Amino acid sequence: MKRIKKTMPFLLVVVMIISMSLTAFAADEVTLADIGAGKSDIVVFYTNDVHGGVSNRNMINGTGPNCLGYAGVAGIMGEAKDQAGAVLLVDVGDSIQGSAIDTDTKGLNSIKLMEELGYDICVPGNHEFDFGLDSFLDMIEASSLNYICCNFTDLDGNLVMPKAYDVLSFTIEGKDVKIGFVGVDTPESIAKGTPKYFQDDDGDFIYTFKEDPADLYQTVQDSIDACRDDGANYVVILGHLGDTGVENGWSSRDVIANTVGAGVFIDGHAHSIIPGEIVKNKIGEDVLLTSSGTKLDYLGVLKLSIADDGAISASSNLINTVTDEQKASDSYKNMDEKVKEVESAYDYLETVYGNSPFPLCIYNSETGDRMVRKQDTNMGDFLTDGYLWYANNDPNLEGFQKADVAFLNGGSIRANIAAGDIQYGHILAVMPWATRVTQIKTTGQHILEALEMGARLLPDDECGGFIVASGLTYKIDPTKPSKVVTDDKGMFIEVDGTFAGGDFRVYDVKVGDKDIDPDATYILVINAYYSENMGDGMTMFKDDERIISSDDNVIDVDVICSYLEEGLGGKVPDKYSNENGDGRIVIEPQEGFPATGETSNYIWMGATLLLISATLSVAYIIERKKDVRC
Repeated sequence: MKRIKKTMPFLLVVVMIISMSLTAFAADEVTLADIGAGKSDIVVFYTNDVHGGVSNRNMINGTGPNCLGYAGVAGIMGEAKDQAGAVLLVDVGDSIQGSAIDTDTKGLNSIKLMEELGYDICVPGNHEFDFGLDSFLDMIEASSLNYICCNFTDLDGNLVMPKAYDVLSFTIEGKDVKIGFVGVDTPESIAKGTPKYFQDDDGDFIYTFKEDPADLYQTVQDSIDACRDDGANYVVILGHLGDTGVENGWSSRDVIANTVGAGVFIDGHAHSIIPGEIVKNKIGEDVLLTSSGTKLDYLGVLKLSIADDGAISASSNLINTVTDEQKASDSYKNMDEKVKEVESAYDYLETVYGNSPFPLCIYNSETGDRMVRKQDTNMGDFLTDGYLWYANNDPNLEGFQKADVAFLNGGSIRANIAAGDIQYGHILAVMPWATRVTQIKTTGQHILEALEMGARLLPDDECGGFIVASGLTYKIDPTKPSKVVTDDKGMFIEVDGTFAGGDFRVYDVKVGDKDIDPDATYILVINAYYSENMGDGMTMFKDDERIISSDDNVIDVDVICSYLEEGLGGKVPDKYSNENGDGRIVIEPQEGFPATGETSNYIWMGATLLLISATLSVAYIIERKKDVRC
C-alpha cells in the first residue's frame, strides 16, 4: 500500500493534465467574437441532438441553465450575417424529440420552430422516427426543411429522404464557390428506434441504413463523389453516427477512415463535445471532426475560409455564450417570442408531486459523466421501484398483477432531477417519450438475455440498452468477452453459450432473494419500447404473453408521479440518497471465471499501476543504497 501511495501524486498530475486537455474549452466562455468571421468566410452554424431543447426552461425542455436556445442561435446568426461572406445553419439529427413540446405534437412544434429559425440543411437522426416513420415523412413533406440522407433507402435502393446530398453555391469576394453536403444517419436507427416502423405487416424489414460497414462506406463515398461531379469545391459530411459508443464499423471515425474526398465531418448521436479534432481518412489526409454535445448547450461553428487562390481551409469551435448585444437584437427577440408562444401551452408541467432532499442523478455529480447506461444510479432505482410499486398496487385498477421484476433501459432515462420540489415537468424531462408501461409473463432465460444484451459493451462503452431493475439484483463481469450474437441490424439473436456454464457476463442474478431460474415464469413490468417494439434490438420479449399492453394507455410519467405522490407520500426517502444507487447492480469480475480473450482496460490499468509502483520502489531502494554508500 505504501508503494502505491508513493505513485499517486504522479498519477494525479497525469489525470489532471488529461482532464484539462479534455475539458478546458468547456470552462471558458466562447462567443462569436472569439472565433471571428470575415467576408472571405462561409460560416456554417451546426446543431446536433437538440432533443427539443429550444430554450433553457428546464421544466418544459429538460435543458440546463446554459442552454443557448433557438433565440440564442438566432441572435448569434444575426450578428454573423453582418460579418461573414455567407452564413448557413444545419442540423444533424435528433432535434424533434426529447421535450414536452414535441411529445405532445409528435415533433411538429420543433419542426415549425426550425422553419422559423431558417435551417438550410437537416439530416434525420434515429429519434426523428420515434413517433413513426410515416408521421415524420408527412411532417417534413409539408415543411420547407431540406432533409438529406444517402444511406436510408428501401430494399430496392430508393432514397427515403428527398435527397442524398446537396451542393450549395456562393460568391465570396468575387469567387464562385460550391460546397457539397452529404447526409448520413446511423444504422442503429432500427435497433435503437422502433424496429416495427421499418418492417412490413409480416415483420420483414423493408428499409435499410446500409448496416454492412462496407456498404455504408461505399454509399457515403458515392455521395462524396457525386458532390464533386456536381462541381463542389469542398465536401462536408453531416452525420448522425456518433464517434464512440456505437456498433463497430458504424461510427463517424470509421466512415472517415474508409472514405476520401470530404474535409469535415459534423457529427451527432453520441452527444460528444468536440470543438475540433483531426482524424485521418482512407489515404491519410486530415479530416476535421466536430460535434456540439446536446440540448443546445453549445452551438457549433464551422468556418470555411476562402483564400485568394480559391483554396478552402476549415476550422471549427463551439459557442457557449450569447452576448447582451445579441440578446438585444431583433433576431433574438423575434425568435424568443415564437418559442415562448409554443411553450405557453405547457403550464401544467409546474404541478408539484413531491420533494427530494437530494438530487436524483443519471450524470456523475463531480465529473458530469453519464452513469445510467453503464452502472446503478439512484435515478434508475427510483424509477424502476416506481414501476414495481405501481403494478403491485394497481392504484387506477387497470388490471396489473403482482409483479416480480421491473425493467427500464438506461437509454430511456434522460435527465437529472435536482434537490427540491419535483414537478410534472421534471419527470417528463427524465422520461420524455410518454412511453406506455406494459406487463408481461416472461421466462428467466429472457430476463437473463436482456441483462446480457445490455451489458455487452462494458467496460469501454456505455449502452442505451443497459438494464436497471427493481425486484432483481445482478452482477456483471466486464472482463469476460461478450458472447451476444446480433444480426446485421443490431437485433438480438442469442447468447452463444449458457448461463449455467458461465458463458454470460451477468451472474449472481437474483429475483428477490432467490437465484433466478432460467426455466421459471416471472411477471415483468417493462415499457412497450422493449416488450412490443423490440427497442435497442431486444427481441426476446416479442412473443411473451401480455397482461397489460400499450393499448391500455398507462403512461410512464403518470406512473412515477403516482409513486412519488401516493407510494412515497410526496417525499423521496433516504434510501435513494446515493447517486450510485443502492448496490442492486455490481460490476466486478466473477470469482472462478478468469478473464479470457481481450483483456479489459481496467486490468491493463491495474497492471500499469503495479508496474509504475514497482519501478518507483526499485528506484527508491537504489537511491537509498547510494545514500548508505556515501
